[in-house]
Amino acid sequence: MRFSRWRKWPVLRLYHALISRRCVFHSTCDAETEYIRNQFKRPVRIIQIPNYVEIAELAKREPSNYLLYVGRIHRKKAIDSLIKSLALSQKFLSSAFILKIAGTGDEQYVDGLKQLANDLGLSGKVEFVGHMEGAAKDKLYADAYWTFMPSHTENFGLVVLESLAQNTPVLASKESPWKILEDEKIGFWTDNSPETLAQKIDEIIAMPAEEYDRYRQRGRAFVEENFDIETNVGRWDDLYSSLAEK
Repeated sequence: MRFSRWRKWPVLRLYHALISRRCVFHSTCDAETEYIRNQFKRPVRIIQIPNYVEIAELAKREPSNYLLYVGRIHRKKAIDSLIKSLALSQKFLSSAFILKIAGTGDEQYVDGLKQLANDLGLSGKVEFVGHMEGAAKDKLYADAYWTFMPSHTENFGLVVLESLAQNTPVLASKESPWKILEDEKIGFWTDNSPETLAQKIDEIIAMPAEEYDRYRQRGRAFVEENFDIETNVGRWDDLYSSLAEK
């Protein structure tokens, strides 16, 4: 509701008035379930099932020294914080690493991010690669050193699964529901301030090869075990069957 509230609020009021008693809401995580509850004055039925995915084939990896952002280029994604953090990271500035930003968005906003990188002396260290999909996107994930999702708000974030499916670790902000990245030792879950991100970038670049390899070893297995649509589609079958019986 922090973004485009004027469009979302009338729709939410319609739900309140007409159909909230009959709706079944789907949430993908604990935080989203709680958010839905807080929007309504009366009890509503919520089914919590994560977003399951079709897992892409494992791309042949050619390791490259780039950090990666993939997704819509929008203010809520905190890409500006990520760019600012690069200028604060001495390890990044003194290394051969670059940041690749894949995605599209409002042209004026994209131009503003490019200007920010230029103002910070990072024009040669930040590359906007445009929209990527299919095998090209899988390859982009596979070759990356680490993927970043520093969003100000994120109810799920399929980028996390797409990256882990290629065994590339992920840093996600604490405004997303991905604490499990740290629990499973497949990434970081952290504040998205430029200062904190810079500290994490320094840590990532300085990470010993053996430790980094351990982060890469479990990513795909984690996705297969927990988010594969092929093995979890039964949960959706059960949900639809239960609704049809009512």
